[in-house]
Amino acid sequence: MRQPHGQNFLTDKNIAHRIVEAADIQKTDTVIEIGPGKAALTDILKDYTDNLIAVDIDSNLAQALQLKYKDNKNITVINRDFLKFDLPDTKFKIVANLPYNVGTAIVQKFLPNSNFVSGVIMLQKDVITRLISCEGTKDYGYISLFRQYYADAEFLFDVPPGCFNPKPQVMSAVAKFYNKFPQEPNIKLFPLIKHCFTMRRKTMLNCLSTFLKQDKIQTAKILTENNIDVMLRPDKLTLEQYKILAEKI
Repeated sequence: MRQPHGQNFLTDKNIAHRIVEAADIQKTDTVIEIGPGKAALTDILKDYTDNLIAVDIDSNLAQALQLKYKDNKNITVINRDFLKFDLPDTKFKIVANLPYNVGTAIVQKFLPNSNFVSGVIMLQKDVITRLISCEGTKDYGYISLFRQYYADAEFLFDVPPGCFNPKPQVMSAVAKFYNKFPQEPNIKLFPLIKHCFTMRRKTMLNCLSTFLKQDKIQTAKILTENNIDVMLRPDKLTLEQYKILAEKI
């Protein structure tokens, strides 16, 4: 049966325990679980922390959890779209089996938050791969660089379709993210990266020229002065090179 918000509920208890243990939670940690669903992770998390915030967009699931945990003062169940949820003003960790249809948007919400400490998340494997990819690989793109700017990442393990109900059509994977607590990015950095990867088969000379709306002679000068080959494709540049270009332009 297709779920209204595209959920695939985790049913494998061993996988659930591995996810929670990887989060390295202390009793005093504030933990946000995104999309608790039918509580596969929640039932384990409640024994690890004294402050668990479970945020679920599905009103029926949220109401069921509120009833289930009504006598547990350490669990707060909130019925809200996480993308509209106000993150707390205190340090927090994330644990989540993210809905695949909005997983990338959710990651882009919590990674830049200065109170985010670390997080263990599960998503379809191809998205996890893009998140943790480095330059020169086929999966390297805008979201890879966004993640690199804000957090270090560690691939943990694969999760096959049989661990869910309903079974997804793809392999899933779990990764851990650690906040790097960077300074605010240059205002041009991510628009530049996004523009270049919409033209990822073009050279950096073409990408930067169209971004700046200037001729290729001037653009080539910017690239060569910063030791960047004008013929490179966007997926060959490191985050540091994009940061340099954002500063120079």
